[in-house]
Amino acid sequence: MNTDFIFLNPAPMPYLTDCDYKRFEPDEYHSSRIVDFFVLIFMLRGSLHFIEDGIPVSVHEGEWYIQRKNLRQGADRPSPGAEYYYFHFNADYTLDLLNRIKLPLRGTFSASLLLPSFKKLCSLFHQAPQNPFEIQSEFLSLSNALYEQEHAYTSLTSSVMHFLTEHAAESITAQTLTEQFHYSAAYINRRLKAEIGITAHTYLTITRLQKASRLLVLTERPVQEIAQDCGYSDPSLFYKAFTRYNGQNPSQYRKEHRFHN
Repeated sequence: MNTDFIFLNPAPMPYLTDCDYKRFEPDEYHSSRIVDFFVLIFMLRGSLHFIEDGIPVSVHEGEWYIQRKNLRQGADRPSPGAEYYYFHFNADYTLDLLNRIKLPLRGTFSASLLLPSFKKLCSLFHQAPQNPFEIQSEFLSLSNALYEQEHAYTSLTSSVMHFLTEHAAESITAQTLTEQFHYSAAYINRRLKAEIGITAHTYLTITRLQKASRLLVLTERPVQEIAQDCGYSDPSLFYKAFTRYNGQNPSQYRKEHRFHN
């Protein structure tokens, strides 16, 4: 299984812009193009062959694949008889390491289970007048089915992320994680690094600083009290970490971002 992923901004959510059924002719090639949207493909029969960013890709019957936006696509051979549903959607990449949608680039699916959803979604999209809420709701349900089926995060990684978020105000060390999850801290960090790109310590730090950022904007609480509530017993360490993360010290950040009645 391909382990490549895309990380999308959850706000706004991925938004469907087109969809339909497609069947290739015997000598038909995938089109040469660069598009500014993502394309989610569900192969029903045959194989679709194309080149994406210079790399040959084949999507076979029973597989789904996400073509990434802004990459050059082409083909060096035809895809005779390829049959599939395609779904174009808009979304933005994100560098946010915590608040993001993680989707694998490819996976497998059961046509018998998802075909009714494909047909319903395309029918809704091509009817007049459209109901955009119903269309996007159906598309997000389909996307959620892929997300859950592929287990975007393993059980261990999900559990560690949940634990760090719930206990961010407490003192958490490598030994804490070892005792809680019965794995070495080195193994836990390897799993997190592979799945979310950062270690447990970095995840905990970002979680604390994002909470602090919200409290500075939404409350009048003293900075030192917020630091304590976010797991920093030493205000100077909080000050340095916050300034490095946000590019502003806590007082500057509060003044610039706070809501005024």
